Formats: sequence, C-alpha cells, structure tokens
Amino acid sequence: MVTLAVTVLVVGLMYLLFQNLSKFDYRSILHTVKSYSALSIGLAVLFTAVSYLLMGGYDWLGQRYIGKRQNWKRTLLVAFYSYVLSLNVGLSIVSSSAVRYKMYQGWGYSPKDIAKLIVFASVSFWLGLAVLAGVALCASEVSFDGAYPIPDALVRPVGLLMALAGVAYVLACRFSKSGLSFWGRRLALPDWKAGIGQIGITVADTVAAATALYFLIPDQNLSFFAFTSIFCIAFFGGLVSSTPGGIGVFETVFLLFLPTSADNNELLAALLVYRAIYFLLPLLVACSLFAVLEGKSVMGVAGPRMAKAQGWLSVIAPRLLSAFIFAGGLLLLLAGSLPSNTLHAEWLESLFPLPLIQLSHFAVSLIGLVLLFLAYGIKRKIDSAYYLTLLVLCVAAPLSLLRGDGIGMGLVLAVMAGILAPCRRYFYRKSSLLDLNMESGSVLAVLIAVGSSIYLGLFVYHHGAYEDQSWWQFELDGEKPRFLRTSFGIALLGFLLAGYKLIHTARPDAGEPFWKKREAVERILATSSVASANLALMGDKRFFFNEQESAFIMFRISGKTWVSMGDPVGDPQAFKELIREFRETAARFGGQPVFYQASKDHLFNYVDVGLRPVKVGEIARVRLADFTLEGSKRQSMRSRLKRAAKKGCSFEVLSQADALLEMKTLRAISDEWLTAKKSKEKGFSLGYFDEAYLANFRIAVVRVEGEIVAFTNIWETKSRQELSIDLMRYTHLAPPSVMEFLFVELIQWAKAEGFSFFDLRVAPLSGITVGNAVPIAHKLLDLVFNHGENFYGFRGIRSYKERFNPEWEPIYVASPGSWRLPFVTADVTRVVSSRPAKASGAAA
Repeated sequence: MVTLAVTVLVVGLMYLLFQNLSKFDYRSILHTVKSYSALSIGLAVLFTAVSYLLMGGYDWLGQRYIGKRQNWKRTLLVAFYSYVLSLNVGLSIVSSSAVRYKMYQGWGYSPKDIAKLIVFASVSFWLGLAVLAGVALCASEVSFDGAYPIPDALVRPVGLLMALAGVAYVLACRFSKSGLSFWGRRLALPDWKAGIGQIGITVADTVAAATALYFLIPDQNLSFFAFTSIFCIAFFGGLVSSTPGGIGVFETVFLLFLPTSADNNELLAALLVYRAIYFLLPLLVACSLFAVLEGKSVMGVAGPRMAKAQGWLSVIAPRLLSAFIFAGGLLLLLAGSLPSNTLHAEWLESLFPLPLIQLSHFAVSLIGLVLLFLAYGIKRKIDSAYYLTLLVLCVAAPLSLLRGDGIGMGLVLAVMAGILAPCRRYFYRKSSLLDLNMESGSVLAVLIAVGSSIYLGLFVYHHGAYEDQSWWQFELDGEKPRFLRTSFGIALLGFLLAGYKLIHTARPDAGEPFWKKREAVERILATSSVASANLALMGDKRFFFNEQESAFIMFRISGKTWVSMGDPVGDPQAFKELIREFRETAARFGGQPVFYQASKDHLFNYVDVGLRPVKVGEIARVRLADFTLEGSKRQSMRSRLKRAAKKGCSFEVLSQADALLEMKTLRAISDEWLTAKKSKEKGFSLGYFDEAYLANFRIAVVRVEGEIVAFTNIWETKSRQELSIDLMRYTHLAPPSVMEFLFVELIQWAKAEGFSFFDLRVAPLSGITVGNAVPIAHKLLDLVFNHGENFYGFRGIRSYKERFNPEWEPIYVASPGSWRLPFVTADVTRVVSSRPAKASGAAA
C-alpha cells in the first residue's frame, strides 16, 4: 500500500513536470551549468559542509538525553554516515537507524538507549523541519495559485499551525512530568532547553542546506523566506517518497512552486548542480573515507581501533556501497540519454567503425541498468554481486570511452571499482542473484531510475519531431535514433527484470532432507521430551543440525521465510548456538528465520538473536496424575461416555505391527472423513495419512461391533514425559461422542502407562492479552479470536479442550519483528496448508 502511494506521488509529480516540458531547453541548461563561477560553487560546497557538520547536533543532543556521551569525532562520524545513507538510499528512517544501531551497539550502548536516541533524532528532524517551514510560510508572500490548487488564504494559517507545533512541544517538555503516551508506550520528554535545542539544530541544518542551493539560483530578488518554505516542502516530499535521494520529487516541487524570476532552464540547472554537491559529493566522500579505512585494515596497518570498528563497518559497507553503485548505474543511464561530445565523437569516428560505437552506447546503457539491480545484491552482501559488479565496472570503463562520454565517465567508473575492490570480506552470503527477491520499494527505485533516463531523453530531444527518425537509423550524429534504441532496450530489459524479481521466489538448497538424515533424526528424537517433535518423521521438512548432530531444527522455506516447526529438538544446551547458526544461514541466502509454535521455555534464545516473539495461542496439556472422572464437574462427560459405550464402542491400542495389518481399513476411514469434511490433507504442523509415516507409531482405535470407526496415531516420548495425538479420523458409523470417548480412554491408558502429560495440541489465538501496553499485533489477534467464530471457531476449540481441565501454556511466533507479522503469517499459511511431495527415499 505504501509502495503504491509513493508510486502515485512520483508519477503524478513527474506528469506535472512533463506537461511543462516545452519550457525547458537542454542547451540552455548545459550553458547555465558551465557558467557557474567558482565562488558560487565554493559557497554551495561550504554550506553543504556546514549542514553535514550540524547534523552531528542530533546525536550530540540525543546522547545528552539518554545520559551517555561520546567524543565529538565519533558523534560526527555516526551522524555523517547515517545521514549520507538516509539522503541517498531512500527509506531514511530505516537506513539511518540501522547504521546508528550497529555503531552505538559497538560502543556499548544498550538496545533501549539506542532506540531512545533514534526516536529523539527523528523527532528533532521532523519537528524542526515543520517549524522552519511554518515560520517561512508566515513570513513570506509565497503563492501556490496557478501551480497547484492550494488557496493562498490557507498558506499562513497552515504555516502558523506548523510553527505552533514546535511551541507546543517545548511547553510539553517544560510542564509534562510523565511524558507522552503513544499506543500504550510512554515516551519521556527531554527538558525544555533540550527541546529548544532539537528545533534549533534542525532549523540551522536546514537553513544551511537551503542556503547552499540559494547561492546557485540566479535571481537576486528572490525572497529567502519564500525560497526556504518551498525548500522544506520539496525536501519533505523527497524523504516521504522513499526514492533514492528523493530523485524527481525534490526537483518537481521546486520547478512547480518556487516563485522566481529565473527561467526554468536556470532553475533546473541549479537543482542539478545542487544534487551533485549536496547528495553525490558527500556520498563520494563517505565511500572514499570508507575505502581508505578498509584499505588500511586489509594491509594490517589500521591498529586496534580499526578492529573494534569492524562490527559497525559491516553494516555501513554494504549500504554505502549499494548507494554508490546505484548512483553509478543511474549516471550511466542518464548519460546514455544525452548527446555525445562532438569533438570526442569525431575522434572516435576516425579510429573505430560506426557499428562498434553504436553497440558500445547501447551496451553501456544496459550496464547502467544492470548496476541498478546489482546495487541490491551489494546491499544484501551477496558474494556473486560483488564479483559481478567489479567485472561490470571494469568492462564499462573502456566502453564508456567508445560511447563518447569522454575520459571523465571512465575515470568515475574506475574510481568506483577501486573503492569496491578492497571490501571483499563484507560480501559473504552465498546466494544466486536470480534467486534473490527484491522488495517492492527497491524495484520501484529501479523503475523510477529507468523512467528518469527516458524522461531526460524526451526532454533533450523534444524540440525535434520523432516521426521522421527511424530507430534503426545508424549515423554518427543520429542522436535521436540512438536514444530510441537505447530507451527501448533498457525499458524492455528493466521491466522484464523487475517483473521477474517481484514474482520470483528463491528456493535455496539448504538443510538436509529426511531420507538422507533419518538415522540421526530418529536418534535425536529418542532423547526429546516433546511429543510433537515426532512431526520430524513426516518426511516433508528439511533439517538443520549443529556440528555435533545432537540437535536439529526442522523447517521449510516459503518466499523469504525459513519456517521452523516449533523449537529445536534434541540437547537443550545446543539450542542457543543452533538458533544463531540457523539465522545466519538464512541471512546468507537472503532469507529470515521464523519459529512457528515456539514455546516459552526458549524465548530468551530467540530474543538473544534479535527475534521478537508474538503470542499466537496456547497449548492444552493435561497433567495425568490429576486427571479423574470423579466429581460433579465430570458428570456431563461421564454421561457422554456411557452413551458411547451403550452404542457398542470399545477402545484398543494397536501395536505397530497390528496397525500395518489394518492400514487399508484406516485408509478408507481417512478418505471418507476428508470427503465428508470437504477437506484436503495438510502438512508441516499436522500429520497426513501416509502408510510410511503412520508405521512409526502405535494407533489408538475405537471399534463398534468389532469394526474400526475412529482412530488416531499416538506420539510418544521415550522418557514418558509426554504423549500426544496427531491424525483424528472417524466414519459416519461412529456415534456422536466418539472422539471424546477416544480422548478419555487414551488419557486413562497413558496414565496407566506412566506418562506425565497428555498434549491436546494447540488452541489458536487463545489467551491473547489485550490492554494499552501490549503490541498492536496482539490486539489484532484478540479481535480475530473474539469476532472470527463464524470463520474458524476459535472459541469452540478452546471450550472443547477446556473440558479436560488442562494447563494452558502459551505458544509464539518468533520473527525478526512484529511489523512483519502479516507477511510471516502469509508465508507460514502457505507452508501449513500445502502437502509437498516427499523427496525420494523419504519412506524408506
């Protein structure tokens, strides 16, 4: 939904700009760019540097807020890296938060303190931006009429409300002792002086950033207040769009809204130069700084300080290099839409045949598109993406010379390769690039980049007609046909790759199949005290073992989710390390682990590796020593059992050998039950009827006049700690209370056999606690439990199991974050509701 909204925003703004395409002239823009004086460029660079230095104030104030200070070098470093990434990568909150989290964690900050600091910095920025925009709107005579249907009468009131938001925040900091409450979470406010500082830092930072652009606009009579108000709106729009650098959105807002006497060509030229100075230049500095540090580390001359920094460098490197590679790919695409340098083109004509020059132009533009996709692989730390990116850059550098870009473009590509080369150790994940699933936001960024390059070509060549230009026309000065060929090629390839990445699901060959590791699985199962661990014998899962093969995780992969069925099985001492290794292995393949129906006993192990548990129901466990049919509370149960007995029901436990003799009868009962229920077999968390699977267990049956009318297979533990059941099937000949009769008889049999607990399995969504202090996910699940009875019967399941007076134990889904619960649920549902074909040898 968010991606769709961003797409509509970007497309809408680009359409408005396209409507005014005739106002622009490529040569005039290029002339304006070349005419900038060294003083104007120098002032823009100076105020850019001031802006990035002031960004350190967010972290400095945040450190004071949580009571843990760092030296000024570290503070500036974390601010510089986080904001370079947030401004160039898009998804600013996610990008900057990841960098801050890893760097501050390496400096000994607790997750709680880091979260407070991140929230503090985010509140500072957005609040300060709103206040500055509000003051500028109130103090200026800016008019929106004619550019967009915003009545001028609303400009000052809206500005006043935005400014008053800052006043209200400072007053809250001064007089509120208990802080603010959001969705049951309480946020402690800083003192009022720090509140003023939050707003002041953002105002100073944004004014410096705006001033850098103000010096580039050739309009001496432009009101700085009017300019600043539009700058805040454009900057806000670029950040909200989540596109890399707010590309397209930032420029469009300025061109539509800014009241200036400068013509559109001059204004667009100023915006392009500003983007190079404020966005790309800091990114180049950050990448160069990182490459120097990394080069020292590789050469072994960095010292102990560098060794301590490896934790946060491992987070910064892929994101920083990804932004850099994406910018390089975009640069190649945009250069492919521009006319070649005439003198360079004539020199090429004298040395190389025309088809080779044209082919180079086409190839380099396609390489630019490939770099956009490779940037995502770099971000995900894929080793093949690293090697392929280096290869592509080395090939593109000489080809760009043949294309007519001049030495500058080849030098830029060579520098990019030089920065990437020493960073090999950060790309350790083994995964196929074709199997790597891209998020929709990343695909959107690629499509916007491709659209921008085509848009630029339309803008450059819009003064001439296209009808008389054949796209297959090959001439040295045939710029339009060349642009048409290139645009068609990159658009076709871009949409094909984007579509493939959106719909393709990676299926890495991870873990071991059951048939290959059956002996180890059965050996470990013999040590387990959890009856449901017998699901491992179904043969529909893969197994992830620790090095000693004393424990395993049984799992299946759906989409990007590696779904583990329950907790690890085996030696509890091995669980912590096994869970950590499982998560790291999933990450190497671009996946994420989820533990479905995890118990409370091992929650600390999941939390320790960064997973967040969300309660999704309860398990009913009957303590057999306390179970009895005596007493008034069991009167109704005794009555139902007597009626079943009068119908001729008798209970029997078949040995494994006897069960094999009755397998055809059991198959017929199962088929009739599935037909009557209009259901299909499921797997993963439930057994399905399979002779090889059922041959592992004793079978409890109910007979009427000697004929089997109901059955269930028995899950037992060698330690006799727990017993449970799996398949429950019966025919139309069975009396109404046959399953309750089966349960009670089996419970009494298990008690006589010396078992401690009888597991009645899961009651979904049962016991979800609601209130102001619980996560939103819990409230949604509680809503489903209380109002979803017509669809599933959640209350009915719990009420039925409550008859046996069980002890209720919570079960959880442990995933990387509660915000991913809807996606996790979709993947788990696909796993649970499907019965895959067994691997060869599973039944052996």
